[in-house]
Amino acid sequence: MARRVVFDREKIIEKAFKMLKKEGMEAITARKLGDYMKASPAPIYNSFRSMEELKEVLIQKAKALFLEYIQNNRTELPFLNMGLGFCIFAKEESNLFRNIFLNPNTEENIIEQFREVSQQEIIKDSRFDNISEERRTELFFDCWTYAQGLASFIALGQIEATEAELIDILLRGPGYLVHKKLEEYGVK
Repeated sequence: MARRVVFDREKIIEKAFKMLKKEGMEAITARKLGDYMKASPAPIYNSFRSMEELKEVLIQKAKALFLEYIQNNRTELPFLNMGLGFCIFAKEESNLFRNIFLNPNTEENIIEQFREVSQQEIIKDSRFDNISEERRTELFFDCWTYAQGLASFIALGQIEATEAELIDILLRGPGYLVHKKLEEYGVK
């Protein structure tokens, strides 16, 4: 008699996260995940009230991974670290990046959650302390747009750059914009 494989909650999350990276959120159904685990969907429903609960756990796991990248202090500038982390995430986790940021089937609120997580990083940069919330949001949007465009090219394999080259690109683009805007706002 074959030994029965048991899937606990963590193992299901691990398998589902691999599936998310490979195929995207819309591909994750109880039946497909069960097939991916070479098991029936029953363990999934024993561990989660619904597939929506599992998907929310996966979103939180993806956000935590994303945060690791954008919070990594590679330079002395938190805002630059955020853009650099975004690009390195796109390079090292290209499938996950594409399945979150470039998939037309991704729900808007998921992308918004990633934007909100990123926007919280601005608070760590003291240069933005005396700037109004409106101006911070505007500046963040401009830099996010640039960084997401660059990261998209990286994830799609259209740009290959070292970390040093990425720093240079980001300093010439959004870095220059931040410098000019801070100057305009009277921040030294």
